Amino acid sequence: MTGETQQSDEANNERVAKAYDRILENVREILNTTSNITKKEFDRALKQAGTSLDDASKFTKEEIEKARKAVRKDWQAFMKTANKQKDDFLQSEQFQKIADTSLGMLGKMTKAVKNWADFIDGKIDEQITYHTGEVAGAGTFECVECNKTMTFKKSGRIPPCSSCKNTTFRRVL
Repeated sequence: MTGETQQSDEANNERVAKAYDRILENVREILNTTSNITKKEFDRALKQAGTSLDDASKFTKEEIEKARKAVRKDWQAFMKTANKQKDDFLQSEQFQKIADTSLGMLGKMTKAVKNWADFIDGKIDEQITYHTGEVAGAGTFECVECNKTMTFKKSGRIPPCSSCKNTTFRRVL
């Protein structure tokens, strides 16, 4: 190979490398706006990135195509490696421990939330009880002992239950 041919090949390789960098940068920018990166989305981004370089006319079609192929090849290699690592991790003892621990914690959290909700529900019931002699607005009240209801058409003092003489009520309407 002559010195001129070698220099020409090196210059061409350098231009392809610059085109590669620009295409890769454009692909990243395009994919950053995508929530789910699929092969179809990657292909679209790669085509769009190459087209934008072609429009700028700083690189030849051949340089752009070589760079595009190199980006695709690197992406495929990356995806193969990432998928293998994902598969290895999902089958690992570490993942199983994490999954088992997470499920156990989720169960405990669910139980804790239920207990908290029951506690709060009880506290709300305690706080929203009405007693004989208190003033309340119009509505229906239920005796907490015998469940008999009494309805007030207007505001007034709450009397004892007419059925069991209890003095504690809940508003039902």
